[in-house]
Amino acid sequence: MTRGLGSDQQTEFQGKRIFGADLIELHLSTPRYLTTTNINIDYDSPTAPDSGANTYLAQGQFLSFGNITESSDLRINQLIMNFTAVETTTLALLLNNDYINTRVVIHRVLLDNDYSFTSDDVFTLFDGKITGYQIKESEKTASLAIIVASMFADFERLNGRKTNPASQKIHFPDDEGFQYSAAIVKDMKWGRA
Repeated sequence: MTRGLGSDQQTEFQGKRIFGADLIELHLSTPRYLTTTNINIDYDSPTAPDSGANTYLAQGQFLSFGNITESSDLRINQLIMNFTAVETTTLALLLNNDYINTRVVIHRVLLDNDYSFTSDDVFTLFDGKITGYQIKESEKTASLAIIVASMFADFERLNGRKTNPASQKIHFPDDEGFQYSAAIVKDMKWGRA
């Protein structure tokens, strides 16, 4: 499946040599732009929270991400991004901010021998949001695993509010309006009879 890739990209994939890098956007309160290549890359991404070209840092902090699987089924695709937690910049951003549902975008860029590229050489590999993270520590190292899910992560979640005291107190902590709702409402008819 070509996923809407241009003819130049398809030709490059069919060649003998493919030199690519991943560009990672973490849309945290302070956006992080990272790359998997050994040089910094400047790119004006249409998905980046900051306008204009951003520098994607070759930093050694980002280690890897799991396999990205695609399916025609409507399901939640999840991926784990691994970082070193020895250098604590990304970890601090997660610990000090509201990170749940923060957008994460991974682009793949096809580079020439001199590391040059055009915007036609970049395509989106994954677009999702953070659902959680895990920290693992040992005597000699520490790692951070950020769990990222596709846009269907909340697909089965029920939206709206319920007519019970717990749901009411989320929005109005001092309101007792639904205190007796379970006893009063036995069979409520909605819509046309």
